[in-house]
Amino acid sequence: MINAETLHALVLNNFAIPIRFCGARMIVDGRGVLFWPQHDLLIFSDLHFEKGSFLTQFAHPVPRFDTKETLSRMQTLLDDYKPSHVLCLGDSFHDINADKRIQAEDVDKLNTMISQVAKWTWVLGNHDPAIPSMLLGKSVSYLNMDGILLTHEPEDLVNDPAIQALACKGQIIGHFHPKTAYKVNQRRITGKSFLLGESLLIMPAFGKYTGGLSSDDAVFKTLFANNAPEILLSYNKKLFML
Repeated sequence: MINAETLHALVLNNFAIPIRFCGARMIVDGRGVLFWPQHDLLIFSDLHFEKGSFLTQFAHPVPRFDTKETLSRMQTLLDDYKPSHVLCLGDSFHDINADKRIQAEDVDKLNTMISQVAKWTWVLGNHDPAIPSMLLGKSVSYLNMDGILLTHEPEDLVNDPAIQALACKGQIIGHFHPKTAYKVNQRRITGKSFLLGESLLIMPAFGKYTGGLSSDDAVFKTLFANNAPEILLSYNKKLFML
């Protein structure tokens, strides 16, 4: 568990902002993660390991070190928050053949990270319907915690009988990779963003080369039922609440 002094410093310097979502107190971190203190839970979304090696198969001239860079940033956050539970919110791997391209040293690094925490949960996504067998951790389609559904893509909380039986009051999802452009002091900045509504929280993509969908896109208007969500824009690891 992160100590109070470190957390206070993160909030004081605008690297993290405390929020309330569906009655739960959470911490939004400008480095692209969500922390749920009550459960000592650190949440990553859309890691997209091995997207670089996927793209180079089709002659895209990008470096193939994205997995290493993502792992390095993850380790920094694990060191800061010291969680007992880590949850990866789907699309952790870019495609079903990523396990054939990932380097053995990166697998070892990832398994070492997983071994550092008491519990590691992989939520399955549309890019990764299965987690490579050589990795530790538990795979689930979704997880219900205190009436909040942790899932990759949005679920129908009202009309899906299986989901309705969970009696969830809200959900935290990934999948859409939201980003926002905003003018600050006459300067236009663009950054990955968290979108926060009454019963829906959308996380940004954590992985390299993940791009993003503009937060003013029509799909978000539909998801939030035309109620404009709060936007927490991440830029240079700091957060701007819009």
